[in-house]
Amino acid sequence: MKRAACEQREAELARNPAKECYESWEQISGYFDGDGNVGVEVVKYVLRFKLRFSDTWKPQIEAVRGFLVDEGIATSGLYHEPHPEKRDAYRIDVVAIQSVLKAARAMLPYCAKKAEDLRIVVDYLEGRISGSQALERFNHEVNIGRRSGYIRRPNLPYTRQDGLRMAQLENARNARAAYAVNVSGRVQDSIRKDHRDLKLGHIRLSKKYGYSVSVIRRILGAR
Repeated sequence: MKRAACEQREAELARNPAKECYESWEQISGYFDGDGNVGVEVVKYVLRFKLRFSDTWKPQIEAVRGFLVDEGIATSGLYHEPHPEKRDAYRIDVVAIQSVLKAARAMLPYCAKKAEDLRIVVDYLEGRISGSQALERFNHEVNIGRRSGYIRRPNLPYTRQDGLRMAQLENARNARAAYAVNVSGRVQDSIRKDHRDLKLGHIRLSKKYGYSVSVIRRILGAR
């Protein structure tokens, strides 16, 4: 099946002067070790990760994406990043949690430079370390020069599971508080009208009317 899919992608890329096709995680891992990276985003209670593949040659990124999709990895579309002074770049991102974990596990045994980055991702997503511990390990990789980026202040002492639980509890508290706020029918109608006609989102409506985002969500969700 992989060989057939590879041959199909080669046919699709036949108009290019060269063809690229990936058939194993070893090949993908080698590419990621050089031109891929692990992105880290700190949110209130948890860390979010993305695996990024980029290159200036579009067929190569298309071939990488084709392999990942064949392996059941959910990816973004192909992003085009124009540069005024150098060649344009193309990239794909893996952001869905289960896909990030699956791809990180698969590439980890075959990576060298990026192995620790992937190991941190796996350890955090599987609940073995807290967000602070993960950030401390990323900081170490930056300090020794194996990872580019900046030093982050580790202030996330929760595992991912605990962080998600805390976020759920906070959302529930906010929802209860939102239902306790009395908003006149006239103001509710104005909020719905601005949302419908002016396409204002929750945050802009919150700033305009002076109510929390939770209250705005309640109003827009009410029937």
